[in-house]
Amino acid sequence: MISIKKELTVETTQENAFRVFSQQMNLWWPRSHHVGKTPMAKMVLEARQKGRWYSTHEGGQECEIGYLQVYEPNSRLVLVWQLNGEFKHDSSLHTEVEVNFIIQGPEKTLVKFEHRHVETLGKAVDGMNQG
Repeated sequence: MISIKKELTVETTQENAFRVFSQQMNLWWPRSHHVGKTPMAKMVLEARQKGRWYSTHEGGQECEIGYLQVYEPNSRLVLVWQLNGEFKHDSSLHTEVEVNFIIQGPEKTLVKFEHRHVETLGKAVDGMNQG
């Protein structure tokens, strides 16, 4: 199994880091990172077990990315990524993005990311590993 791991320390509480990541994804998701045919209007993660993960676009288009598999408030999320190596939705594809929120201090949280099973994405992994 091949995985991509990243870490980021944020100057906020664990609870706030989790909330911003899971309930306000639209605030921090780069507008240039989408798979729609028109500009992205909004990135949405339904913050509940089996919640949808998708983007909406100008003109009303929706693009599925995956869904939320594990929802452990304030500490952990596991998202299922269902975009193939050409960044097209494939409901049979199942790679996982695990995100852990670890308290480092009263106003400091370590956010650890691991995208697992990326070998199924082919050459697209090279670009993902850069970001």
